[in-house]
Amino acid sequence: MNNKENLDKLIDEALNSVDSIKRAEARPYLLTRIYARMDKGTESVWEKAGWFISRPAVAFAGLCLILLINAVVIVLNNSSAQNPIVEQTAQTPTDEFSYTVATIYDFENTQP
Repeated sequence: MNNKENLDKLIDEALNSVDSIKRAEARPYLLTRIYARMDKGTESVWEKAGWFISRPAVAFAGLCLILLINAVVIVLNNSSAQNPIVEQTAQTPTDEFSYTVATIYDFENTQP
């Protein structure tokens, strides 16, 4: 019986908690603002652009365009990787010993 009395007490507390609730009041001139917004017939450029882009046909076409660009880039990248790169080598001078090579045995400043 203790459990049933406890349950009845909780139900009464829940029902009595709504006794002090007051009606919600809107801010002043809220209805006037709503009517003004509804009567405003002009849309900004961003609203028009968002409306146009959110259409399913435009969104699908944009997605297909992005996928097509990605496929073209991948195909062109693979074809350029398969082509051998031709490197031109510079001709070596005929006199191989004409180079000046600095060694540790060359003394520039012999005086302390």
